[in-house]
Amino acid sequence: MKLKEIDLKLLNYLYHNYDEPISKIAKNTKITRDQVEYRLNKYTQTGLIKQFIPIINYKAIGYNKQVIFFLKFETSHEAKEYYKELKNNPNISSYGEILEKYDVYTNAIFKNNKEINQFITKLFENKNYKLKEYNIVEPYFAELYPLKLFNNKEKENYELTKQQETETKIDELDLRILKELSKNGRIKLIDLSNKLKNKSTTILYRLKKLKKEKIILGNRIQFNSELLRYNYTALLINFSNKSKETEQKIKQFARSSKNINSLLLNLHKPNCIIQFFYKEENEIREEIQQLKKIFENEEIEIELIHLNEEEHINTTPFL
Repeated sequence: MKLKEIDLKLLNYLYHNYDEPISKIAKNTKITRDQVEYRLNKYTQTGLIKQFIPIINYKAIGYNKQVIFFLKFETSHEAKEYYKELKNNPNISSYGEILEKYDVYTNAIFKNNKEINQFITKLFENKNYKLKEYNIVEPYFAELYPLKLFNNKEKENYELTKQQETETKIDELDLRILKELSKNGRIKLIDLSNKLKNKSTTILYRLKKLKKEKIILGNRIQFNSELLRYNYTALLINFSNKSKETEQKIKQFARSSKNINSLLLNLHKPNCIIQFFYKEENEIREEIQQLKKIFENEEIEIELIHLNEEEHINTTPFL
């Protein structure tokens, strides 16, 4: 799909502000209301926009462990068998195929280590497949960035592993709101009110409260990368001697790169994972060259793995 300057401008704004009314989006982008409405409908109907997704602070609702699994099976058939099980798994928020080394990656959410251990035990006990190789990443730091590809000037980064300063109390209605937003982040207030059988004033108050208390950190969009003509790649990095200074350098590198949309820091190998969203292969080469230059006096291992885009994302698989 060929995107015009007006499309880039609108998609750039929508990425973190899609829940605003059409009139506000039009005002802030200086695009007519009719054009915003027309193009927004076009993006969803053509499948360019696959989902409108809330960014949830899982620690605030009792899910303290976010884990990534990289899995390689004995055969491709076994990988496909495992793939079938992922859609309705109560711990899996998203997953996708890996084009080399591993077969599948999954993003998972757990309340505690006990749940993680139960998940891993089931993974190894299942007789439909046999794991050949795996890597389990439990990041102590994870950061998601604004959409920088289209020159997004928004400065806010979303730290996904930040500890809650105070305990947040949520009830059944709050959880139901999060569940519906996970299905469609742009659902109209009146439709959300009807689905949850509550007054719109009550739902609006709860939405504002969820944002104020940083349970909903923000918004993002899942694009159809094929239509957008962009690709995903993960860079697995291991520093032989990772220090606080190293961490600050890698954070600064990730935050300033227009192609990086997330950064993870892990205690074990690989102790850093960077996800790139890019159009041309030379962009990745330039990023790696820049990375090597920054750490030219340090011993590092870099491994590149190409990813297919995530399947349907469910930010609340446990509900």
